[in-house]
Formats: sequence, structure tokens, C-alpha cells
Amino acid sequence: MEDNIFLIVFYVATVIPTLLLAKETKTRLRNFRQGIKSLAFLPLTIGGLAVYILFAMDFLSTVPILNWSWLGYNVALGPYADQGYMGVLPFVPMLVYMLIHVNYFEEMYFRKNWLMTIAWAFLHVAMGVAVHVALALLPLGFLYKHIYKTKGLNHAYALHFATNMIIVAVSIASYFVVF
Repeated sequence: MEDNIFLIVFYVATVIPTLLLAKETKTRLRNFRQGIKSLAFLPLTIGGLAVYILFAMDFLSTVPILNWSWLGYNVALGPYADQGYMGVLPFVPMLVYMLIHVNYFEEMYFRKNWLMTIAWAFLHVAMGVAVHVALALLPLGFLYKHIYKTKGLNHAYALHFATNMIIVAVSIASYFVVF
């Protein structure tokens, strides 16, 4: 029970700051539309993640230090993600809303230089992902950084947000297939 309370508090603590940005939601959606041409890179981001999942994830998860995760799953899917799709579905609307804002600020703050991009990847460990997943995020972060430098913030944001929406959709679908 204490673990559930901690996870609920952790999840709420990550969602509440984005609720304070409600007035900026229309602006974020406009930012997305302005960067929509960069979705041409979406097959590259999703393809890279698919290659990682198909060819590297199983091996990397056998390396103890790379498989370390404080939670065992990504808390972004909700504090009850370990309980199957019924534990995840109630949190999806909050997650999507949160990502509308969080992805924008991630691109704004973490694409300024290589070190910040590396920090961005490893900050995902705080969300419960394993270290090997953070390593897999590095190439995506570097791609987002390149797009940020060449096309601008809105383009990097649009690609990042679209990539995350596909990851969320596939994650939810996997609960129906696996469970």
C-alpha cells in the first residue's frame, strides 16, 4: 500500500505542473502544427526504437547495471502500470496532456548542447525506465538536437511529441496483446 501511495504522489507531482500550463495548450498545439513537416523523420525515430527493441533490448537487459530501474516500468503510464491495461487506461488522458507540454520544454531546455541532451536521456531513469533504455534514447535526443539546431524548436517538439504518442499507443496495445 505504501508503494502505491508513493507512486500516486510521484505521478501527481509530475502531472500537476503541466496543469498550471493549461492556458498554453492551444499554443503548444500551434507549435506542433508549425513543426509538422519534421514528422518526415518519424520513421527514423520509430525505426530506431524498433531496431533497439528487436535486436538489443533483450541482450542489454541481461547486463545487471544496464537493467537497473528503480521501478521496473515507466511511471509515465501511471502508478498502476504493472497491473495491466486497466491500470494504465485511466492515466492515458493525463499522460497525453502532460506530454503536450513536457515535450516542448524538454526540447527548449535540453537541446542546447550535447551534455544537456545526454542529461535528458538519463533523466528518463527518474521516470522508472532502465538504464539501457536511457542509452537507447541518446540517438533520438541527438536527432532532436540536430532538428532543433537546423529547423527550430517547433520541429524538434513536433517530432518528439509524435514519437511519444506512437510509443504510448504501442505500449497500450501491448497490454492487450500480452495480457
